[in-house]
Amino acid sequence: MQNQPTLSGGKRIWNTLLRLVSDIRGKIIVPYLILTLAVAVIGLYVVTQLVSDSLDERFNNHLVESGQAVLTGFARQELDHLESARTFSLTEGVIEALQARNQKRLADLVLPAATTKGVDVVILVDADGETVLNALKRDGQLQLVEYDFRASDVWIIKQLLEQQSAYVGSRRAIGEHPVDLQYYYFTAAPIALEDEFAGVVVVGTKLDTLLRNLNAISMAQITVYLNQGQAIASTFTQDSVTPEARAAALAKFSILPSVYADVMESEKKIRIETLTVEGREYRLWRGPLSVGNDRLAVFDVALPADFLVDSKAVNRGTYVLVFGLAMGAVILVGYGVAQRITRPLHTLVETSRAVAEGDLKRRTGIQRTDEIGTLAVAFDQMTERLDERTVALQSALQVQRETASRMRSILFSIGDGVLLEDAQGNIVPLNQAATSMLEDMAARFLSGPVRELPMLEQDRFPDTWVNPWLLESRRFQIANHIYMAHSATVGSDDGANLGTVIVLRDVTAEMEAEQLKDAFVAHVSHELRTPLTAIKGYTALLGATAGTALSPTQRSFLERISRQTDNLVGMINALLDFSEVEAGGRIGLRLELLELPVLVREIYEEWRVDMEEKPLTFTLDMQDELPRINADVARLRWALINLVRNAYQYTDAGGRVTLRLSSVRNDVVFQVIDTGVGIAEEAQKRLFTRFYRVMQSHDDNVRGLGLGLYVTKIIVEAHGGTIGVISELGAGSIFTVTLPAARA
Repeated sequence: MQNQPTLSGGKRIWNTLLRLVSDIRGKIIVPYLILTLAVAVIGLYVVTQLVSDSLDERFNNHLVESGQAVLTGFARQELDHLESARTFSLTEGVIEALQARNQKRLADLVLPAATTKGVDVVILVDADGETVLNALKRDGQLQLVEYDFRASDVWIIKQLLEQQSAYVGSRRAIGEHPVDLQYYYFTAAPIALEDEFAGVVVVGTKLDTLLRNLNAISMAQITVYLNQGQAIASTFTQDSVTPEARAAALAKFSILPSVYADVMESEKKIRIETLTVEGREYRLWRGPLSVGNDRLAVFDVALPADFLVDSKAVNRGTYVLVFGLAMGAVILVGYGVAQRITRPLHTLVETSRAVAEGDLKRRTGIQRTDEIGTLAVAFDQMTERLDERTVALQSALQVQRETASRMRSILFSIGDGVLLEDAQGNIVPLNQAATSMLEDMAARFLSGPVRELPMLEQDRFPDTWVNPWLLESRRFQIANHIYMAHSATVGSDDGANLGTVIVLRDVTAEMEAEQLKDAFVAHVSHELRTPLTAIKGYTALLGATAGTALSPTQRSFLERISRQTDNLVGMINALLDFSEVEAGGRIGLRLELLELPVLVREIYEEWRVDMEEKPLTFTLDMQDELPRINADVARLRWALINLVRNAYQYTDAGGRVTLRLSSVRNDVVFQVIDTGVGIAEEAQKRLFTRFYRVMQSHDDNVRGLGLGLYVTKIIVEAHGGTIGVISELGAGSIFTVTLPAARA
């Protein structure tokens, strides 16, 4: 009885596992998990092995490259020695001094060049084997040394002395200098005068210095062996303070004579071994130190092996971590994907069973133990949802009716008449205002027919050209009432034309107010012209007849009165033109063929005196044989003068104003170029709008309504042209007017 709970619990676990395996979730997750684990383990093993082998190979290659770099360094040093020897031999006077055994003369000629070349030892021997010059670098300078030196005892010198030839090759060796007891790399070469053997030059470089330079190049520790395996120089021991400490340290690196002989005699140049220095393991490459065809010694290059071990461990650990994380991520992703697939199925099954508890009318009859069978039963039962969708559609229809009711209320509250012209041309009023307006129009039709009024009153100027951009809406007059009609096409989502929406507005009161305003402005402007004309005339008469009766101050008052009168007349003219534009939507033009150069020259002559009095440099630049244009001379003259007046007013004394006339393709281009105060970029956007003036300190003595450039733009565009400006503050402005040439 005591074992019963355990057996029952184990049975439950077993049943759970069986259900998990047979469940669709288990069928997805379990194989996916097993495959992921297998791929991760195999991949981890393969990658770590490849990385380990690759690191070993790369490390050995690095050792070989370091060894080759050392051999290349010795070869380059040999070339430097030969170049230095050649320089000494070719120095004028060296051979003569050598033959005369003039040590002082040789020192003066050779030592400066040797110092420049960075040579550590220089020895010059004459043809008889007598040492004439022996210099050694001490404390950074080459110094002559005196000691019992028998050149014939040194084999590299002895061979050259025995052959007594200028055409034998150089000799090289690594040996100990008897003065400072340090090892040097020596090169001996013959010295000849006109193919006659004159002696031998020996050039040497300290071995420690050479190894230090090669260490920086090869990035490895270098050791050189001589005398049957004795270590004579090493970058491992260069930090030793005393010669005794250095000698003791070098003794630890010596190799067996048999190893030395084996390396010197072996044809195989690559020998990779291991070495431990102060508890740190190194891997080294050892081979013969060959320069040319001579094997001078044995050397090796060493790199710390712990870098390789650490890299292997780090890479192995890194890959284990990466693969572990990747495997975990793959498992989690796989589980998540499985859950995304199976959870909706289980939710759908539970939802279908819940619906099946209601009124069920149809069954598929499919009997299966997995979720697919349950899903089939659930789909059969979902037909019950049609009732719910019907309810939803009824709710949506109710919302649409409420929306339509609100739209209908909005239409009926609009004061303008809204009508719909369907695709068959039938007019359907959409609000009460439209119905009332149509009834009024029908009643007024008895008093007079419907007459369409153009937005531009072209009947007043039958010969004028009308710019199409000014056309906007349609107006109709019935009896004494005027109506404005706006229309827009109505289309369905599929592009079908459903008709046209028309909005009607009774604008009789607005039109009467506009006419009263225009009449008032015109009447006031015309009435102001009469007294201004009298003021202008009597001012001119007084200035012409007064003679010397007026003082200069009084005459300046008269000139100011005349100038301000002209400004006021210009404002009135601009106001009249503006009123005409506002009333009719355009300026009426009386077009005729015009030679624009003639008009521009007249404007130039008219303004030349005023420009010179300011004073301003006023120039005219016109191209020959310009085409004629169709223009209203009076209107165009006013527009061009307005641009010249602006340049005059906004250019300080001492500046320059230029009128330029040219042709571009089929257009005539008129430009006014000044060096005035300029216009800011933000002000240029509103420069041609009505009642806009650029406010600057320079404007204190300049008056205007802000209509000049606005009316100028209307005039230019009424002629079919364009106007633009390029300006910069403090650098002046360029106004450009482009007019089309007259057609033949």
